Amino acid sequence: MVTVFKAKGVGRMKSENANPTTVLVVEDEPTVRALAESIIEALGYMILSAANAREAIALLEQDEPIDILFTDINLPDGPDAIDGLELARKAVELCPSMRVIYTTGHGQTDGMTALFVEDAAFLPKPYRVKQLTEAVLATAEEPPR
Repeated sequence: MVTVFKAKGVGRMKSENANPTTVLVVEDEPTVRALAESIIEALGYMILSAANAREAIALLEQDEPIDILFTDINLPDGPDAIDGLELARKAVELCPSMRVIYTTGHGQTDGMTALFVEDAAFLPKPYRVKQLTEAVLATAEEPPR
């Protein structure tokens, strides 16, 4: 089941001359990350990948435009690690039009949802190919903030 937290809006289409949609996949588990990348890439999107929030922030700080952040909420990476919730807040600060899809295998709580960035979607793990595909397509069609 995909839970989408979004405001009402009309879908957007990229013109033929526009750059393809770029998705940053942030997942600490290599096999899960590779699976998500292959599913999203099969949709025709450009993929950037990071194993933790530090790598993701480094990619976000480059001039490469990123349209969607697909991030695991739990990103263990040592004592100074930040989680996917904080990563999404930083990502939206750097790029206010970025859309976010959160995922976790630990279930969704009201406290967690309260920390989501505006218009974010939530996809619980384990997800199926169809569920991830639907979440990415729906998020990509959302108008920029």
